[in-house]
Amino acid sequence: MASHEQSIVIRRPLAEVFAYMDDVSLEREWQPHLLAAEQTPPGPTTVGSRRRYVSEFLGKRLENTYVVQLYEPETRIQLETTPDSVVQATTDIRWDAEGAATRVTMRLEGKPKGALRFVPRAMLEATFEKEVRTTLELLKEVLERR
Repeated sequence: MASHEQSIVIRRPLAEVFAYMDDVSLEREWQPHLLAAEQTPPGPTTVGSRRRYVSEFLGKRLENTYVVQLYEPETRIQLETTPDSVVQATTDIRWDAEGAATRVTMRLEGKPKGALRFVPRAMLEATFEKEVRTTLELLKEVLERR
């Protein structure tokens, strides 16, 4: 299973960063390859909430459904894909206050299924590294511009 973890400091208060990232309808603003995102049931996130994402990965359109496994507001969220998803993946995001700023740490672990399972591990890890870095940089840019 490939994995990558990275963090970034955003010059915004923790409550603001968390609230922005917790709103699934805003995820397309800071996730560069995301085409669509929705949460069921709508409303506040809870353990068991399902998030359906349509994205582009390695030039292919992918649909994955994640279930919230752990939810600690303003601290941590962990999501895992459902068995019918094209990637077996876990996303773990943590938020930590650093004075008036917020450190966001994102960890992505995944194992492709189907035709994507033939992607070499080194290529997958490099793709994860780039995806996490690009996502966090865009998140920082969007939030610090507000």
